[in-house]
Amino acid sequence: MNVLVIFSNPPDLPRIRLDKEDKIFKQLEQQFPGVKIVCQHASEIDDVHALITRCEYDVIQFSGHGSSDGIYLEKSDIDCSELVSPTRLQSLIQLAERSPRLVILLNCYSSQSATKLANIAPFVITAIGKIADDACILFVKGFYEFFFKSHSIQASFDHALGLLAVKEFPVNTFQLSRRHPVRHQNSYFIHCYPSPNRDSILVNLDAVIDKLSSFDMSTEELCHLLVKKLCIHYWIFDSAREQAIIPIGRLLFGEFSWKDTNDVVYCRKIMKLRSNISRRHWEIWSRLLMVYNDLASCEYRTIDNPADLSSRSMLENAIL
Repeated sequence: MNVLVIFSNPPDLPRIRLDKEDKIFKQLEQQFPGVKIVCQHASEIDDVHALITRCEYDVIQFSGHGSSDGIYLEKSDIDCSELVSPTRLQSLIQLAERSPRLVILLNCYSSQSATKLANIAPFVITAIGKIADDACILFVKGFYEFFFKSHSIQASFDHALGLLAVKEFPVNTFQLSRRHPVRHQNSYFIHCYPSPNRDSILVNLDAVIDKLSSFDMSTEELCHLLVKKLCIHYWIFDSAREQAIIPIGRLLFGEFSWKDTNDVVYCRKIMKLRSNISRRHWEIWSRLLMVYNDLASCEYRTIDNPADLSSRSMLENAIL
């Protein structure tokens, strides 16, 4: 996992304790060997551009001063701050070859940027008002320690808020925004919550919304059943699929496609077997599909270089 942290503390603005935050990140990198954290201090917009285009990051965090009009970076040629609007910040992060999974703005009043940033990252954490230094430092420590263990943004966010509450800091300072992609005005989405340690799966039903009431149950019942079944099969969403067939309920099957479940899963079709099909027949097909989906999401199928010696044990387990 790659994390980029952009620190900015311009000389014409009050000093904040970014050194304590930097110390936490150094400790976290030692604690979690699989995590690489790049911290950039005294950051100017050109520095951010160079870092974002040089490497792919799962998380991009900005720490420093902010206002309802944007965040402040440094500007060395005139030795003062430069206000970067939400629109400019969006354009800057969009230059990355791969969009980050999470953008964090630990800048005062940064919630005004959440809508713009939701266009480029599935999850955005911002501050609703003014943030105290100590609260920000505690949030960083609590969030990342849990996140590097669980990889769940929602669970890590909740954990950090719990720590703030224990220390009697206001928990409503920070907000987590989840992207709701929209292809047209009346898009229809449902959320699936597989487990407390996984982030929600967002399912787009635009292609099937007009057909949901034609399966001898209400739209609400079918959506509830769909959510339940996708939660049961949540592990198959760890790798991209096209036209994955998933059993939904008695005689029902859905066709789904997704590239990255941090964004959205698209339900393309809902199909029903003929009502005269025996229960045994339906159970066989359902089990075959479940086994196929399990195999399609196996770890060995996503190896970049199967011939590498490090992949040997995984491949040997696969053929057992």
